[in-house]
Amino acid sequence: MAAYLNRTISLVTGQTGPNGNTDADDHHSSSTDTVDKSVGPLSRHNSTLQTSGSNASMNYALNVTGGVASDTRLYQSNDKSPLQIFVRAKKKINDIYGEIEEYVHETTTFINALHAEAEIVDKAERELFESYVYKVAAIREVLQRDHMKVAFFGRTSNGKSSVINAMLREKILPSGIGHTTNCFCQVEGNDGGEAYLMTEGSAEKLNVVNIKQLANALCQEKLCESSLVRIFWPRERCSLLRDDVVFVDSPGVDVSANLDDWIDNHCLNADVFVLVLNAESTMTRAEKQFFHTVSQKLSKPNIFILNNRWDASANEPECQESVKSQHTERCIDFLTKELKVSNEKEAAERVFFVSARETLQARIEEAKGNPPHMGAIAEGFQIRYFEFQDFERKFEECISQSAVKTKFQQHSSRGKSVSGDMRSMLDNIYERITIFRNLKQDQKNLLTDRIQGTETQMMQVTRDMKQKIHTMVEEVEEKVSKALNEEIWRLGVLIDEFNMPFHPERLVLNIYKKELNAHVESGLGSNLRARLSIALAMNVESAQADMTDRMHALVPNEQLIVSSTKMALRSQPFEMLYSLNCQNLCADFQEDLEFKFSWGITAMIQRFTGKVRERSKKSQPALAHRQTSVGQQQHGVVSPVSSQMDDATPVCLLPSPGLVAGITPEQLSLISRFAITSVGGQGTMGGLLVAGIMLKTIGWRVLVGVGALYGCIYLYERLSWTNSAKERTFKSQYVQHATKKLKMIVDLTSANCSHQVQQELSSTFARLCRTVDTATTDMNEELKTLEVQLNLLESNQKQLKLLRNKANYIQNELDIFEHNYITTQ
Repeated sequence: MAAYLNRTISLVTGQTGPNGNTDADDHHSSSTDTVDKSVGPLSRHNSTLQTSGSNASMNYALNVTGGVASDTRLYQSNDKSPLQIFVRAKKKINDIYGEIEEYVHETTTFINALHAEAEIVDKAERELFESYVYKVAAIREVLQRDHMKVAFFGRTSNGKSSVINAMLREKILPSGIGHTTNCFCQVEGNDGGEAYLMTEGSAEKLNVVNIKQLANALCQEKLCESSLVRIFWPRERCSLLRDDVVFVDSPGVDVSANLDDWIDNHCLNADVFVLVLNAESTMTRAEKQFFHTVSQKLSKPNIFILNNRWDASANEPECQESVKSQHTERCIDFLTKELKVSNEKEAAERVFFVSARETLQARIEEAKGNPPHMGAIAEGFQIRYFEFQDFERKFEECISQSAVKTKFQQHSSRGKSVSGDMRSMLDNIYERITIFRNLKQDQKNLLTDRIQGTETQMMQVTRDMKQKIHTMVEEVEEKVSKALNEEIWRLGVLIDEFNMPFHPERLVLNIYKKELNAHVESGLGSNLRARLSIALAMNVESAQADMTDRMHALVPNEQLIVSSTKMALRSQPFEMLYSLNCQNLCADFQEDLEFKFSWGITAMIQRFTGKVRERSKKSQPALAHRQTSVGQQQHGVVSPVSSQMDDATPVCLLPSPGLVAGITPEQLSLISRFAITSVGGQGTMGGLLVAGIMLKTIGWRVLVGVGALYGCIYLYERLSWTNSAKERTFKSQYVQHATKKLKMIVDLTSANCSHQVQQELSSTFARLCRTVDTATTDMNEELKTLEVQLNLLESNQKQLKLLRNKANYIQNELDIFEHNYITTQ
């Protein structure tokens, strides 16, 4: 009763203390602290009631304050209503979950982009991230439907529907004497201005008038007692519905035994239960059994007990207080001792004595502009009206606190779990990306060093190979020149090996020369190959192998080494080509196969002139030296040798350049022509003259002997001039001609061979260089790819940091939400 009186005074004075209690309540609690400690709740209830005075004095107090205050004074403003805590909390948690949903979508999109890198994100992780999208979407859908739900239970005709109508300030639910409500009726707010209802399992919108036909037990169209009829009422017509409060009216607990089905279907998500009792009777076992079942399935449910129809107590004022004390004691014992859902102080705050029908009538009158007391049924209306308002205030505080904790705390925890799990997974992915990035960075550094080293070594190898090729070319040129000169010196031996039948006839001789040219060309080529090709080929192959090894060292990739090996190595070994072309070289060879007597005058003269010429060739350097010495002496420059000769020999005794053995070249030529003319002349004058001189000088016997010997020699040579002799002469002439011609192409042939070696080595080196260039290009492309991958990984790391920071931000937002709306409640 003390709590009741304090609530009444606080409503009249308009002063409230902390935690929703009035200042008068605090003052009374402090002044009666000693009494509260010594007596129980019932004694305290009665003593406070006695000190409060009679109903008349209470009415006098109300009249002094100007009568019953209107709802605009009694109710707190909508912004300060306890229900607004739930509304604001719901809006805040929805905003946070909007950020969570956006964050989950952003993270999942990012993870799907990373899924291409199998080392970073696997299929299971991607699917786990995608599952969070559906989880958050499901939570958001639940949040949109979340509301504060209050369920009214009691026996038939206890006034449950009347209490709801009074709180809604309109007669929405069917009410009356007898068994009225036949099924569960849920009243919830509708954003539109239209009021309608929907039955369970149907999407058809029915007129609200039909509620009397569907839910009224007296009608012919009856629904099952476990069925649910949803009534959508415009929010602007009721502040409670505007604040997301949902009312559930139930049939009487004494008309059905399906209590478990009722609880499972309609009560598990209820935030507050209101037990509506009939104050004219007492709490029954059926009502207690229902809430016992509720307390077994729900942990400490919030239960308010309304002793309705308290207006009937005005007819018996002498026993009014004793009955109230009796009802209060039983209700407190039920809540504390039987259900054990609250302590005595909390239980005393949850028991009210009201008249729902009277309150509904007063509010209908107030809506018409009339004073509320015009709806009074019996004396004491003001106290009952204040009691109902106090119930609404306590109910609002309780349902707001309960709904915020039971609904949003779970959502907040799930949001923390989602963001925490995702942050943990992102941390793992970040570590993997860091390891992967470090690996790629090491590969980039190694590749960069390799490219730089390859370029540096390539320059050094190029210089070395150019020098090596130049040295080999010079060696080849020298070797070929030396070998070819030696083969030319042995040309006679090669020609003697030619065994084709010889005949001096012109047609046969042309074929003979052609075959001989081919034999010489083939023989010289074979001999040169035998002497040089193997060694040169080995040197070339050795140089190629050295090139290949050094170039392969620049390309460590095994695949590139195999490809470069295939490019560098020839299918056949290197072979030198000696282009002698004796056919063209000796094409101008003209043989002289006419018989020539070796002791003839012409042959003797030619032999003599040949020796003279050889002598002149040998003496020309000495004469030139002497002339030089004389010239130097004439100019005042005297050498030691010339000075000695000048001292011993007169200048007039020195042979002139034109004298050879005392005969000038002009005199020698004249003598030769004269001798030939005299021998070949047709006249006898010359012959006689010569014969006369010889007879006179030598004698006829000696002359005849010499002539006979001369004739025998001539005859012998003439008879010996056979095809074999002609062949030997031909080969001798050919040797002289070929030797002269081949000596002319020695330098050209050696240069050609050295050029072949140079071309072979240069082409091999060029192919290897192209291989290295290709490998370098591939490494540069790989370097570019690594740089792109590193940039992508750095971008991914930045994005991961951003996502982790967003997860931390969401965690902080949820912590602030819990601090503001859950922890402080």
